[in-house]
Amino acid sequence: MTPDAGREPIFVLDSREEFKPLAVESVEAVNGRLVGTGGADAGPISLAALPEDGGRMNFPPLPATYEEEAERLFGNVGYRHVAKGGGLTWIQYWLWYLYNPKRIFVTGEHEGDWEFVQVGYAGDQPVCMTASQHKSGGSRMWWEIEFDGERPLIYVARDSHANYFAPVDQLPEVGDQGDGAGDRLDNVEWRDFGPWTKWAGRWGNSTEEGKSPQSPGCQGDRWSHPHRYHSKADCEH
Repeated sequence: MTPDAGREPIFVLDSREEFKPLAVESVEAVNGRLVGTGGADAGPISLAALPEDGGRMNFPPLPATYEEEAERLFGNVGYRHVAKGGGLTWIQYWLWYLYNPKRIFVTGEHEGDWEFVQVGYAGDQPVCMTASQHKSGGSRMWWEIEFDGERPLIYVARDSHANYFAPVDQLPEVGDQGDGAGDRLDNVEWRDFGPWTKWAGRWGNSTEEGKSPQSPGCQGDRWSHPHRYHSKADCEH
């Protein structure tokens, strides 16, 4: 038995969510372009030929107009990563979204969005969980989590795709809303990460206060030291 057999998280969306997790091949299918580090057009996006020196992806405008077709072709896919740290084995579940329309006051909206949750195991026994939330995260011990059978429930905030352990409504400072009345993603196809995992560029063309995300493998402690990320996350009770 693998450590996560039968314990994969169930992601519960808000009833008004427009954007859902997709396979990364979606970035090629939307006819986006690569922007080089100097700002020049570097041709169509190809996951097999991303510029070694970085740059960024540039998706077409009005993402809501092509989201439905992207979901039909590439929906219900996520990516699994296993790491060691702090005496535990951490199984991470990463989700890719083409767009993050969430605005916090006048900032925050950006192309592309990588979010994840992770479960810390001592042997085959899960002991704790961390959920990504904006620039920080939330954490709980395993026995404090809400379950469907043996599977933890994660509530996804509308537009920001931040992950929470319970439904949320207008959280202070960030204003996240996640009513838990939308789609339940309980049969996600969890794939291995590809060569694009540590690409040096950004997954989107947003460069202001709401920056497009770095590749998962370039997100510091989130990827390389999961126990540190967990220890820095706010404890949610």
